[in-house]
Amino acid sequence: MIIELNLVENNPEMFRRGFREWLMENAGIWRAFENEAERVWAKGRTHWSAHTIIEYLRHETMFRDASDEQFKISEQWTSSIARLYGLKYPERVGFFAYREGRGVVAAMPLRVAA
Repeated sequence: MIIELNLVENNPEMFRRGFREWLMENAGIWRAFENEAERVWAKGRTHWSAHTIIEYLRHETMFRDASDEQFKISEQWTSSIARLYGLKYPERVGFFAYREGRGVVAAMPLRVAA
C-alpha cells in the first residue's frame, strides 16, 4: 500500500479530493479492484471498464465502502481507482479510458512523477 499512497501523494491533481483517506480506509476494495483488473488483463483484454469492475465488486462480493454506510462501494471513487491502477501499471496504457471529472483537475498525463 506504500507504493499506492506515494503515487497518490505525488500526483494529487489526478485524484478526487479525499481519495488518499478513502484509500487508507478501503485498502481491501483497492486490492480487490487491482486483482480483478489483473485477472481481466491476464485473459488478454487490453481495454476494460473500471465501472464494470466496481459493479462486479459491488454485486458479487461482500466488500463495503467504509466511508459510506448506504452503498456497498460508492461510484464517486471509480475514476480515482482507475487512475491509480494506470499509475501503478504504466505499461498498460489504454486499459482504462480517462476523462476529466468533478473534483479532478487533469486526465492521465503522458509522464508521471514517481
